[in-house]
Amino acid sequence: MTKKKLELGDVFEIETSKGKGYLQCVKLPKDTSEVEKVKVFYHLLEQKPKTIKDVISEEFYYVDFPLSAAYKKKIVSFVENVPLPKDFSCPRYYRTEHMFDSGWQIIDSKTWKRESVEVLTAEQKKISPWGIWNDTLLIENLENNWRLESWA
Repeated sequence: MTKKKLELGDVFEIETSKGKGYLQCVKLPKDTSEVEKVKVFYHLLEQKPKTIKDVISEEFYYVDFPLSAAYKKKIVSFVENVPLPKDFSCPRYYRTEHMFDSGWQIIDSKTWKRESVEVLTAEQKKISPWGIWNDTLLIENLENNWRLESWA
């Protein structure tokens, strides 16, 4: 069986030691210097849900993830396509721990400008991570109940 070409809205399952995790493709790479952006849903399930729409209505965060490569290597499996809302757009801002100082950096994904902040506000704690996660990090964070709000 040939693998399908990735499309926006495709939902994939990833196995962890604590259950099945789910991610949805929300941005395709423009060129080979990028990877896909996915919504990662926090909750792990013991069994495949009756309807995937129940899963994708749950809380989530965004992360860059090499979905196409993971799919080719059978690290993730295709579940179904759930179209994104017509007015959907990826967030503009992401965050990362400051590499050279204490605190955080808020990155504008359109301009790549960075703003350093010492302490995150409640709103900034809801900002998704900047950077690419591989399957090992994704699985580890799902298993450890990693949350944006507690990543501070």
